[in-house]
Amino acid sequence: MNDEKKIEDLLKRLEKENEILNATRNIRKIQQSDAARASCDVTIEECQQRIDYFQNEVNRLLSRLMDNPPGSATGGVSVKSTSSGGQSTSSQSETGRPELSHSRQPSVSSVNASADNAVANSKPVSTVDLLKTSRTITTNKVVYKMHELAYKLEVEKKVKLASQKMEQLGVSAKEENEESNEKIVLLKRALQKYQGLYIPGEAEDASTPGSALRRPMTGMLNIRITGIKNQNNAPTRNSRPPESMAVIKIDGVIKGKTKMARNGSMGIRWNEDFSISVTKASEIEITVYDKPEYTSIPIGMFWLKISDLVEELRRMKVEADNDAVWAAASVQDLAVKSPGSRHNSTSHGSDNAGANVDGVESFWDLEPVGQIGLKFNFVKDVAVRKRQSRLGRQGAVRKRKEDIQEIQGHKFAAQKFYQIMCCALCNELFTGRGSQCEDCSFTCHPRCAEKVFTKCISSNTADDPDEAKLNHRIPHRFETFTNLSPNWCYHCGHMLTFGRRHKMCSECPVFAHEGCSDLIPNLCGMSAETANKLLEEIRRRNQQAKTQKKPVSTSPQYTPSTATEMQAQEAEQARLEEKMQQMKLEQQQQQQQLQQEQVQEEQKRQQQEAEQKRQEEQKQQLLQKQQAYQLQQQQQYQQQLQQQQQESASPTTHQQQEPVRDNDMFRREQQRLEMLRLEQERAQQYQQQHQQQQQYQQQQQYQQQHQYQQQQPQQQYQQQQYQQQQYQQQPQPQQVQQRPHPMMPIPHTPTLKIVNKPSTQPSRKYGMDDFHFIAVLGRGNFGKVMLAEDKKGGELYAVKALKKDSIVQHDEVESAKSEKRIFQVANKERHPFLTTLHSTFQTSTRLYFVMEYVRGGDLMMHIQKDRRFGERRAKFYGCEVLLALQYFHQNNIVYRDLKLDNILLTMDGHIKIADYGLCKENMGYGATTRTICGTPEFMAPEILEEVPYDRAVDWWAYGVLMYEMLLGRAPFSGEEEDEIYDSIMDDEPLFPHGFGRNEQALLQSLLVKVPHLRLGAGPGDAEEIKAHAYFRDVNFDDVYHKRIPPPFLPMITSAKDVSNFDPEFTREKTSETPTDYRLNHVEQGFFKGFSYTNPWLQA
Repeated sequence: MNDEKKIEDLLKRLEKENEILNATRNIRKIQQSDAARASCDVTIEECQQRIDYFQNEVNRLLSRLMDNPPGSATGGVSVKSTSSGGQSTSSQSETGRPELSHSRQPSVSSVNASADNAVANSKPVSTVDLLKTSRTITTNKVVYKMHELAYKLEVEKKVKLASQKMEQLGVSAKEENEESNEKIVLLKRALQKYQGLYIPGEAEDASTPGSALRRPMTGMLNIRITGIKNQNNAPTRNSRPPESMAVIKIDGVIKGKTKMARNGSMGIRWNEDFSISVTKASEIEITVYDKPEYTSIPIGMFWLKISDLVEELRRMKVEADNDAVWAAASVQDLAVKSPGSRHNSTSHGSDNAGANVDGVESFWDLEPVGQIGLKFNFVKDVAVRKRQSRLGRQGAVRKRKEDIQEIQGHKFAAQKFYQIMCCALCNELFTGRGSQCEDCSFTCHPRCAEKVFTKCISSNTADDPDEAKLNHRIPHRFETFTNLSPNWCYHCGHMLTFGRRHKMCSECPVFAHEGCSDLIPNLCGMSAETANKLLEEIRRRNQQAKTQKKPVSTSPQYTPSTATEMQAQEAEQARLEEKMQQMKLEQQQQQQQLQQEQVQEEQKRQQQEAEQKRQEEQKQQLLQKQQAYQLQQQQQYQQQLQQQQQESASPTTHQQQEPVRDNDMFRREQQRLEMLRLEQERAQQYQQQHQQQQQYQQQQQYQQQHQYQQQQPQQQYQQQQYQQQQYQQQPQPQQVQQRPHPMMPIPHTPTLKIVNKPSTQPSRKYGMDDFHFIAVLGRGNFGKVMLAEDKKGGELYAVKALKKDSIVQHDEVESAKSEKRIFQVANKERHPFLTTLHSTFQTSTRLYFVMEYVRGGDLMMHIQKDRRFGERRAKFYGCEVLLALQYFHQNNIVYRDLKLDNILLTMDGHIKIADYGLCKENMGYGATTRTICGTPEFMAPEILEEVPYDRAVDWWAYGVLMYEMLLGRAPFSGEEEDEIYDSIMDDEPLFPHGFGRNEQALLQSLLVKVPHLRLGAGPGDAEEIKAHAYFRDVNFDDVYHKRIPPPFLPMITSAKDVSNFDPEFTREKTSETPTDYRLNHVEQGFFKGFSYTNPWLQA
């Protein structure tokens, strides 16, 4: 819907609201009853609010259409409404439709609404703010109310259905059923009211709070019910208004009631206090009942999630701590506001929600009509979390995988859902325990998981030809639609939010998320439950047909007893004939393929014979040359002997030279014989290599032929004949090759030198015997890191040892392989801030990662010495960590274990990130995973909520890291893991007074509990963080190339000095702990190919 159509639609709504307003005012004039006048006043006030809302939206759309900002001199457009006196002040056409007035001054109501919106936008909007009564209507409130009302309506429908089932079983549930009917009527009226205010096609504001999980809370709940006003009482037979009371329910259980009271000039007043102890409760519901005669009738409802109440109280209070100068950021923001601004923001009677530290007090919207005055306070029943004054080491944790149920390729895991879900198979709503596929997010009841018939999108299993199948394969015609009512996705089971981001089939009532629509099976017009019943019947009948099938008989007396059996027999016979035809076709194809293979083998054999003949000719030529050379050498030798005999009668001088000549000849003869021996050895090597190559080819041929033998038994005889022929032909060239020949040295034979070319494989493989272990550098939940020295070269390395039995028992084989691959990614570009891998090897009990040794120790050791880093030092380390995380994310890797313990310091003062054991691959933008892992203090809220999360968890951990480096303490802490998790979910980080404004803004942007609102969570990733004001003066190109001088340089006394590492580890012995568990050959096969050597070392 474009802006022009929206304006036209809003003008029609304005016309209708003006008519209702004028009619109500006219009715009020003739009413004599006070109750009737009060009801008219409520209707008039609501109409005026809707008129102001539509008028503001028309002005905004017109301004956008004219490309002018709202409220400008040329773009201020207003629609005049009726005056308070009852007379319409708007200029109307003959049709009675309001006309647009292009004036320079907006209307009074528009100015008031703009002022209210400006006040509302001056602070973040929470879910509690949207539940409070306000004089103006906002788009955020309309969207949130529609979602909550739809959710509540489905809950009441489910309660009604349960009441009806109880009545069918003979249990008295008449009152519950009638109450559910009354509540459904009220909720439908309220939902229709907000649907009439909804403007389709408008994008939701990013600040609109989503529907949070209903996390159970335990503690003491204090409620004060002041009274109600502007409500619609139930009709009575007499003039007196009925008596009313308010009922408090916690998760559907009644916990308190007010006394009966009648409506007066100031509404109904109770002023009653209630203290309720709750245990793992999720929701507060307050229902107002009228009792006109004998039965109570609900006239208004209000509900609030306890988790939202706790979050609102947390925003309002100053955290109790030993140091009084520490305060929450939101409180500091309130402290810097002027008294006038605070007075203006709470000047309205409806917005005077007390900012008292003892609770939240305000008038709240009563659905469908009215306001109720309430004051809430909640004290959690947990021990006061003591914030640690110093940082300490904590090991990483990984939640082990529960039992996975594999059905049709789906990997169903048990999940707990706090919101109402829809089973993708039976389409019934449920909450609590459910089954969800880890790969495609298919969600259903645990009992329905065994009945799932659709295969998972990630399944690679082939279709079984005997498997029962449906011929009903009609695809859905999905179209984008505007969701204004409660609907659930027919795949993942989650409730669809409001807006035009979802799909609906135009032929059948099937709804889905945009990303889930492609995963829904092609069963248009048929429900999944019906398809499952049909498949069950097909399987049953197929089984009966198999059991009733008898052996083939020539007896003419056999006849089917019924027509059904005859049809089943004919269908079975047709299926068998079709199968035989397929087998024949496959046999023919295989025969053709075998013939082609035989032709190819014959061609190869002929080529080999030709090659052998050529080689024989070359050898004969070589032999002839060698014989000629020997004959020439013998003739020269005889000539030399004759010359010596002739010279024997020469003078004395020649006799003195004879021993010298003999020695020279003897030396030459030895050289000649040595060359002859070398040439013979080379020829033998060449012959052996040629023989091995022929044997390998023959083995390959034999294996191929043996496979064909297994596939085609009828061709076994032909194959054996072919093998015998091949076998008879093989020994002949071998005999020729193995025949010894006298070899003579041939000058200038470069082809023989190629045989002795050195291999390209690395000449050295590393193992335990190549290293001498010196000290232990660190220990974690998944292994131990030791300092080792290369015995041959003397270089120092950090060696990480992992036990194979622990890896196999905890199903971490793929994790170990992934760590090796991520090391290879770090090696690829030699990133300056990531540790690189030297090599990997394994023994029968352990895996070993040989990594570069970073001598400066980890940042945890240094911050424990210095208490905290200065601003310059923290920013220096933060910039380098930021670039390292950006490199990981660019390679689709999420780190998930960022902490001070895993950041090492080099001797030149720069950092290197280590320990890639918890990294996750294939995590580009938009990809999610749900493994619960990490260090407790650094885990993001979405990890703890066990919902799918993306790479934004790294930026949460980065915020925690920067907080610890800047302030020397953890933002979320506790004595036990559960307390740390509660602190992460419920607490707000504290900042000292006088803390830097940019530093605080950065940490607040990173430590946002809503993932998609977190800094760096968008497609820009690290670039969004680089653009923050805190890094305004940083040149990241200089950071990457280490041009910035480091603020601190670690010191060591020698190359093997380990004083920069924690003495808790360095005092340990380097000896390995023996293990009793012995891996079998299958388990050892899991680690095949693990050994690796860095290509730099080969170069």
